[in-house]
Amino acid sequence: MIFDDIEAHSQQILQDLLAAEPGFIAVDTETTGFDILGGKSHTIGVSFAAYASQRPYSAYIPFRHAAGVNVSDKVKSALRKALTASNSELVFVNAQFDIIALENLGISVSDQSFVDIPTMAHLINENKPYNKGLDSLAQYYLKDAGKHKDPELDKEKKLGWPNTTWEQMWPYAVQDAELTWRLYDMLSKTPEWQNLPEGFWAHKQDLMRLLLSMKKHGVRIDQELAANYVRLGNNEMTRIIDELQVNPASPKQLKQLLIDQLKLPVVKKSPRTGAPSFDKEAMGMYDQLLEKMNNPTAKLIKEFRGWQKAVSASYKPYLELVGNDGRLRCSYKTHGTATGRLSCAEPNLQQIPKTSDKPWNGKVKQCFIADPGYVLINADFSQLELRLATAYAGEEDLKQVFNEGRDIFTEMSKQLDMSRHDTKTLVYSMQYGAGEQRLMSAFGVTKQEARKIRENYFNTYPNFRKFNERCTHRVEQTGIIKLWSGRYRHFDDRTEAYKAMNSVIQGGAADIVERIMVKAWKELESDDCHILLQVHDSITFEVREDKADEYMIKIKELMEDVGSITGDVMFDVKFDVDVGYWVED
Repeated sequence: MIFDDIEAHSQQILQDLLAAEPGFIAVDTETTGFDILGGKSHTIGVSFAAYASQRPYSAYIPFRHAAGVNVSDKVKSALRKALTASNSELVFVNAQFDIIALENLGISVSDQSFVDIPTMAHLINENKPYNKGLDSLAQYYLKDAGKHKDPELDKEKKLGWPNTTWEQMWPYAVQDAELTWRLYDMLSKTPEWQNLPEGFWAHKQDLMRLLLSMKKHGVRIDQELAANYVRLGNNEMTRIIDELQVNPASPKQLKQLLIDQLKLPVVKKSPRTGAPSFDKEAMGMYDQLLEKMNNPTAKLIKEFRGWQKAVSASYKPYLELVGNDGRLRCSYKTHGTATGRLSCAEPNLQQIPKTSDKPWNGKVKQCFIADPGYVLINADFSQLELRLATAYAGEEDLKQVFNEGRDIFTEMSKQLDMSRHDTKTLVYSMQYGAGEQRLMSAFGVTKQEARKIRENYFNTYPNFRKFNERCTHRVEQTGIIKLWSGRYRHFDDRTEAYKAMNSVIQGGAADIVERIMVKAWKELESDDCHILLQVHDSITFEVREDKADEYMIKIKELMEDVGSITGDVMFDVKFDVDVGYWVED
């Protein structure tokens, strides 16, 4: 920086940039926090980087710094003009957040063509680097370590930049914009990006516009109900600890309970220490074993874990993250899962439990409430992944069950000679590539019995075996497998080729839900109907109460018409969607 007048410099560089007609402009925003829509934060400045007419452009423009000098509305108008020019494509590292941050300044760019770098990198290779943040991407692709650490700036950022002037912010902010520009310049030239199917990125832009719409609207929270269940949950956990005289929240004491006292097997060991592991995967297996035990201690452990998860993952975050306007706005990511499903954070609403008689999570759904005069409607694809697997494999008997509207698990239980509950467990386990070890845990059987269960499944449905073998072979040979939508799932470790079928099914289902969501938004979004949430294979709408019946019919028809969004790829199986009120009476 060799200038003193930030106002004049900003005016000049924006004027020059507009005249140079850059092909794309990398944009980054600085804010006092993350909750802009909820009224807890606001945007203080914008940085950008571009290259045009054989020269680079980059700058940081301060608009609402609490300390130092800010620019006038005249500069804001010039920035708006540059960012919304017809030839400009905008590049962000967090498109959804930055678009909202720009709107907080009165600059609307959501209709502009844009690219989101993490989503772009995810489509190129969902596995590498694992973290799709700016620093990780810069290190991986540009061999650039990213921002130099400045403890003072880090401290200021956490506080919302109360004492930071534009001069102090400039190197930090401009570097982010320049790294974003360099990443796009490199990634846009990769064959993986250039060979995406026609219209693929246009769809992703529409998806992010939909997610922006959902975030802006938010969902109302019954804060009194959530607070009551935080208190109840804490009291119940204290009671259980007193009764057990052991704290199930402690891994050390869990070993005492599960292995020493209940004599359960060690299902997983820590690769570092060799000690029994109680991570998420291991606890999932222990939960299945505890469910089968008729034992007072097992019952108390299940209760404790139920309350622990409900309070920590649901009731408490709803209260902590709700905006000043009483609405909760989670962050959906388009690059957070290997399979391509949307992920969700702050809070993770992908794990909202179904209505149940469990005292710890039975009321979670009731914390979400509609605006006065509206109701919440949930539309859920029924057995979406199993229908896709059936279509891909060509299992004609199962196609007929689906197409005639019979209960698939009842019919399969007869063919497999298992209970309906065990059949459901087996089908979902096999879809996720379960081997003998997983089946042993799921059914509490020996390795030999698990092998018989697996073989019986494939003997009964031989086309599933063939489909699985085809997918596995493709990945072993090429390291990639193509989904119906045209995107690829990459396997950097080909020994994991056994997961290929699951990738085709789970990823394909995710792409169906994603495209149906966009179609529903384009055709149904209005003052009468808003899309609020997406949880796995379901979409939640807020609909005018007097039009609920009308919209239930429209939503069901639209979502079941999967052929309208798959183009030339047709699945010869009937898709079914269950539509009803968010919380059934």
